Amino acid sequence: MTGEQGKTMTKRRYDPDASRLDILDAAEELFAEKGYGEVSTAAIAKAAKVSQSQIHYHFETKRNLWEHVFQRLFEEYFSVQSEVLDNTEQSGLDRMEASIRAYFSFFQVNPRFIKLMARAHLETGLGHTQQSGQLFSKGAEVVARSQEAGTIRNDVPPEFVVVGFLSMVSQWFQMRSKHLPPQADYGKLSDDAYLDFILKVYLQGITPPQESGSDALNV
Repeated sequence: MTGEQGKTMTKRRYDPDASRLDILDAAEELFAEKGYGEVSTAAIAKAAKVSQSQIHYHFETKRNLWEHVFQRLFEEYFSVQSEVLDNTEQSGLDRMEASIRAYFSFFQVNPRFIKLMARAHLETGLGHTQQSGQLFSKGAEVVARSQEAGTIRNDVPPEFVVVGFLSMVSQWFQMRSKHLPPQADYGKLSDDAYLDFILKVYLQGITPPQESGSDALNV
């Protein structure tokens, strides 16, 4: 350790909040880039310019640090999405649209989160938080009540309705660069254009089939 590094660490012992934030920032970047299993606490300590003992002091284990990184990114989305789903003044379809928009916007402004989520899916037991479970249950409940009210079709499980839009949104941000050809017109195939596609096709798909006239919605 150089004298300069020693001075930095000594200073940070007197500023635990700043040290904790530096650890979270470094861990977020490394976990998103390499995944949980490929990142050591030594590498995180080096990137954050702290000692490994500080990581253990603040977070105890690497697993606990991962969960704090994931949770920190998820908290803002949880707040916004909870407000959307709790808005009983809107119909079920309107809440589904607002929920899709909130989820899409979250990935747009938090590109690291989709990387963390993709990494988490490859490593058993990571990526699921109590809050994400709460949102899923709340979303399924909104769908179920809307099915009872006749505003969302009732011939599909509520859980599938939620999984459907979560998958359509997350897969776009994970796979768009792989699926779209290099010569693609990214003006027509932009994020906004894909969001418009989801809203048109998905919301129409969960609308109750018309009892008379065209059967186009009865998919």
